[in-house]
Amino acid sequence: MPTEKPPPWECYWGWVVVLARFTALFMLVGTYKCFGVLLDYYIHDLGATAAEAGGASVLFVAIIYFTGPFFGVLADMHGPNGARIWIMVGGVLASIALCLSSISTNWYQLAFFLGLAGVGYGMVQVPTVAPLLMYFTDKFGLANGLSAAGAAVGMTVLPPLTEYLIQQYSWRGATIILGVINLHTTVAGALMRPPTSCKDKKTYSLLFGTDDGEDASVYELNRYLQPLKRFLLMMKERLSLGVFLHNPRFMLYQFIFLLAGLQFAGWHVFLVPNALSQGIHPIDAAFLASIGGVGNFIGRGFNGPLLDHHIFSDSMLFVLDHIICAIALLFDPLAKEYATMAILAFWAGLTIGCSYALCVVIAKNLAEEEKYVMAAVGWTHFSMGFGALVGGPLVGMTYDKTGNYHYGFLMMGGFELLLTTLTFIELMHRRHKHPELKDKYLIM
Repeated sequence: MPTEKPPPWECYWGWVVVLARFTALFMLVGTYKCFGVLLDYYIHDLGATAAEAGGASVLFVAIIYFTGPFFGVLADMHGPNGARIWIMVGGVLASIALCLSSISTNWYQLAFFLGLAGVGYGMVQVPTVAPLLMYFTDKFGLANGLSAAGAAVGMTVLPPLTEYLIQQYSWRGATIILGVINLHTTVAGALMRPPTSCKDKKTYSLLFGTDDGEDASVYELNRYLQPLKRFLLMMKERLSLGVFLHNPRFMLYQFIFLLAGLQFAGWHVFLVPNALSQGIHPIDAAFLASIGGVGNFIGRGFNGPLLDHHIFSDSMLFVLDHIICAIALLFDPLAKEYATMAILAFWAGLTIGCSYALCVVIAKNLAEEEKYVMAAVGWTHFSMGFGALVGGPLVGMTYDKTGNYHYGFLMMGGFELLLTTLTFIELMHRRHKHPELKDKYLIM
């Protein structure tokens, strides 16, 4: 029987999916960066401390990290269209939650609504990868890199726009508009149509485990229990503890990734408030986020070629990346001029963009075996999420105690030096045990 010829739209629709994921990540990361612009308004209008407002803001990204693996499994369970459905639902939930955050009267309500928005984007982050894999079996690296650039572009565009909207409509009006803009995520999900070659071959019996010869009562029981069993089995695979037993180094790197998540959250949320506290005009302070976004865009793009051409190992590039990040953070108290702040924002953005991509690559390589890859990536997101959950309140607490953000940035720089030292020691120990690794890379 001849193979059914795919329709003409499939020749280009893969690139529409790339654009759709670009849009979804644009909204996700760009919105998170906007909380730094809104933070001072949270503090003054809601009577919150910097630690409370920062904690409410980072709850958004922490819940995305925590729930991502769960929604990834749920999307897989619903076949080729599963990712599309969950992304659309997540976009609507995130949009509604962000709009509702505008009516918050205290930081508890704010934390609830931003956490709910995080659940919405938890339905988006991991499932957006599945449609790319369907269309780009050979060019996934290119498609992934292009679509992931949406995060950096969102960081560049949305914070200044949010500041402008605040000036025009107050922070509450700006938040409502930002929430409505986030509905573009739902449109992006609708565009993620699977190719005809990935038609839903999942039958009723496959999903529910039915058998024509089984008793009706057993059939009804399996009808409801089988999806739960399947979900638990898939979650066991995604978050298997076997990856820790398979490679003891994985435990050390989870602590390192936790520290990376801490400074990821702290820098994103407090970059703009730090500038405002030094008397920088709100528009100029918001533009620092855009400068950081440009650096982030470059950082996300340049690490791939360095790794693919074996110029650096993943761990050595991770060390160099975080040394630069530590310098950018530790020099914060010396940045008295706007130009200096802009330079530090650029380099911090570049290294943080590079760091996120490297965390996923290192986790994949630590897994060593294909069956542990998803578990390694899942646990890495959990560790970074926990670090983010700690980082926001911790940096905010230093401001509440001292009256400036310099100590918080110095603390983040100290954590950067700690994770750099741990990674370097582990790398040198591994090179000592495996001398052949020295010849594999141009620079360690």
